[in-house]
Amino acid sequence: MHAHLLPESDSCSPWMNHYLDLVIRGVRSPAITKKIVLHLQRFQQFLVASYGHDHLSVCLRRDVLSWQQALQDQSLAVTTINNHLASLSTFTTWVHARQPELFPMGDPTKGIRELALPPLEPRTLDATQVRSLKNLCDRLPRYHQRHNGVLRATARPIRDRAIIFVFLSTGLRREELVNLNLNHLEPAEPLLLRSARRARMVRVKGKGQTERSVFLSADARHALADYLEQERPRDTTAETTALFLSATGIAARADDGRLSPRAINLILEQIGRWHDADCPDVQRRISPLRPHDLRHTFAFHLAQTTRADAYELERRLGHRSQRYIQRYTNPPEAVAAGYVEDF
Repeated sequence: MHAHLLPESDSCSPWMNHYLDLVIRGVRSPAITKKIVLHLQRFQQFLVASYGHDHLSVCLRRDVLSWQQALQDQSLAVTTINNHLASLSTFTTWVHARQPELFPMGDPTKGIRELALPPLEPRTLDATQVRSLKNLCDRLPRYHQRHNGVLRATARPIRDRAIIFVFLSTGLRREELVNLNLNHLEPAEPLLLRSARRARMVRVKGKGQTERSVFLSADARHALADYLEQERPRDTTAETTALFLSATGIAARADDGRLSPRAINLILEQIGRWHDADCPDVQRRISPLRPHDLRHTFAFHLAQTTRADAYELERRLGHRSQRYIQRYTNPPEAVAAGYVEDF
């Protein structure tokens, strides 16, 4: 790159935009690009909050360490903080290679280590919790009724039940479930779903532009058939391709009707609260219920069923990292304690 093409200012903003245009946009996926932009914007905001400006010429190693600590103070997950640091490090390394004199003491991220990941302790629902969760989902309509017994207009209890059962049956990530379309489901007709001995989601788009197929349990097949037959037709338009739709009449509904990731979080949190309100045994409570809890539950069950078959776990979970495969499949403390109870 010629020097005259570089930004003349030492402000973070023009350098960041230059870097994003040349290195990131159109090269990385839209989802990754969005995250990198967010990470760099957060660092820029930190500089402005610290100095009243965003000049890179004042940025030192201690500033990056302070930013790393500030992210920890916000209670962000360790992996999220490490991703922020990785985005910043790639940016500052690129800037330093093109204008070495810009940073007063060299690349400010050099030598800063990632935070250590927490112990590999998954949050997994046990068989009793899964059973009571499914039982509650079968009774969801009554939780959405008004005092007069009429179902709320925007309530979709059959959809929410199908979402829980699909999570438990497939181990999908939240974004993977949100991005499912009706044509990913085979078969996609209620009658065939109920009678089929096997059904699956195909071409599920995962991280790193990967695709995989996942199979549906009998409970998930029947729950999806009920949803496709009873609720989804009420929310479809000419533009809808998504499998799971927001209710018509919701102000925040997207143009294509697709549920948002935040909507998934809210649905699971509410179901978790309802479950625990009906559960006198504190040990069986599941709140706050999160999508990854159900992914961990699926992964641990799959590991037990397949005797931790690495190939099958990678295929169904859509994860190539052995560290994260272990994170999903290590037994929770209560289960691990039971292994030695009779020794």
